[in-house]
Amino acid sequence: MRLIAKLFGIIITLPILLVAISFAISNTDILTLHLWPFSTEVSLPTALALFIVLIFGFLIGAVATFLGAGSLRRRVRNAEYRLRQMEMEQARIAREKDATAAKAEKDAIALAQRPSAPALAAE
Repeated sequence: MRLIAKLFGIIITLPILLVAISFAISNTDILTLHLWPFSTEVSLPTALALFIVLIFGFLIGAVATFLGAGSLRRRVRNAEYRLRQMEMEQARIAREKDATAAKAEKDAIALAQRPSAPALAAE
């Protein structure tokens, strides 16, 4: 299964990488960006500017996804806690059941080994 996942990853990644390299090679024109609140100008290749924007967008999406999944992570933690509590309760009940069974067996053996009552002499 892991081999199939790696192969699938290569099949998807390789064309995307080839398109990105082709885009970077064909878009080398210099782009001048004016950053509004500042009086700064930045000059960089068009492909680099686009890649920076894509990476920035990816990071914003990753942070939004992480924050959005907080309630799900909390639910999973609570469910794991409840599962541990139930497993502990199940183990306690099994121990009590085993102890009760052992006591019942011990009592049965004691009853079997007890001498019978002496017979009354009717003579």
